Amino acid sequence: MVEAQHRGVAVDDILADAGLSAPTPFALAHCYDGYSTNVPIADLAMGKAMVALKYEGQPLPRDHGGPARLLVPHLYFWKSAKWVNRLQFTERDEAGFWELRGYHMYGDPWNEQRYTND
Repeated sequence: MVEAQHRGVAVDDILADAGLSAPTPFALAHCYDGYSTNVPIADLAMGKAMVALKYEGQPLPRDHGGPARLLVPHLYFWKSAKWVNRLQFTERDEAGFWELRGYHMYGDPWNEQRYTND
């Protein structure tokens, strides 16, 4: 379940409102600063992720990704892209900004998947 202190729009609701049902296996989150990160749809759906707009009842501060931040709390935080402005659905797992620079393609903190060969 997505973090209780954050409020926003569940990715499930975004897909439903767009009339989509897990359109592809992967997504790239794009941001206003040119940053991007890859995330499997399975990690965005079923209540696992949201586009956060508020934290503790207040608008998400700019330095923490406001006005909108992708929040994927069960993965390393570089997957929770700040200033998100677009989700691009892809058939294959395409590397984002940090993944192109040697970070792990998935980023599971419980498996210590920080770098490419972890």
